[in-house]
Amino acid sequence: MAPEVLDDIEACFAAGWTDGRPVVPPTRERVERMLGPWAARRDELVAVLAPGQGRATVEKIAANAVMAGCLPEHLPVVLEAVRAIAEPAFCLEDVVTTVHSVSPLLVVTGPLAEKLEMNGGGNALGHGNRANATIGRALMLVIQNIGMARPGGLDATTIGHPGKFGFCFTESAESPWQPLHVDRGLAAEDSAVTAYGADGPFCICDFGRPTPEELIESLADSLAMPGSYNAFFRDELWIVMSPEHADGVARHGWSKDDVRQAFWERARVPAGRLKRRSLYGFADAVIAPDWYEGAEDGDLIPLCRRPEQVVVLCAGGPYGGYSAGILGMVGSVTRKIEEQAL
Repeated sequence: MAPEVLDDIEACFAAGWTDGRPVVPPTRERVERMLGPWAARRDELVAVLAPGQGRATVEKIAANAVMAGCLPEHLPVVLEAVRAIAEPAFCLEDVVTTVHSVSPLLVVTGPLAEKLEMNGGGNALGHGNRANATIGRALMLVIQNIGMARPGGLDATTIGHPGKFGFCFTESAESPWQPLHVDRGLAAEDSAVTAYGADGPFCICDFGRPTPEELIESLADSLAMPGSYNAFFRDELWIVMSPEHADGVARHGWSKDDVRQAFWERARVPAGRLKRRSLYGFADAVIAPDWYEGAEDGDLIPLCRRPEQVVVLCAGGPYGGYSAGILGMVGSVTRKIEEQAL
């Protein structure tokens, strides 16, 4: 690598623009190439981002996409992801300034995900795919460099998780169900990005369960953790089912709605275990859970308020009895990707 390029990379570190890893220096030439057909809209305000109230223009977002290693065809996804996290329903300031370990997760669905060769197969939530890795990273750099949520500053997370480098994937092409954006009311031919304030995923293994009821019960037991945010705040509950698990229940005629209902009924925590948690001891008046008063210790409290808040996805390799739970904070937002992107 040429010495001047190394110098530029070091200059990005010195300016505080990185996430701790080297970035592609956002030269004027590279930013112009990233903008492509968006160049005429470079000064357009996409969003004002908490917590620093930074003005995220098309050009500034493109510069961060360059640093993340994106290709120009990734930019429309990043732009729409920024719009998604800026919507009030996403509660961006809560997500990026909390002491809790939460980070924006992106799921891209529709024809554009296939066109960008995004990974919804083996290791979908892991490394190795450029679009997955750079789109997720670009959003986090935008949050840091434009929204000003930096570790040790306005980002006050206590522990953190690797998703803060970037957390992005698509659904499996082998899913037996319709994709997430269709669940949210968009057409199958649309492309969309969904943003969710997510904890790190955790793997759940279950091999050879003969019935959907047994499989869902096994997975739900692993999700029902008294110390999770879902146990207290009962917002969305995400389950990423591997094709093996998803096919196993779909072959028995279970729809995605059947799976949602079953998880909602089974993923529950005894009220007594929650009452003994310290969170309610210091914040009862603030949290005021609707079930708290009068609940018997043995009453089972669901991890979300309604079955519709259970988000079921299919991703992963074709073999292996593994799924993943992704608990989180507040709700998710789905946005159609602007057609100019295509």
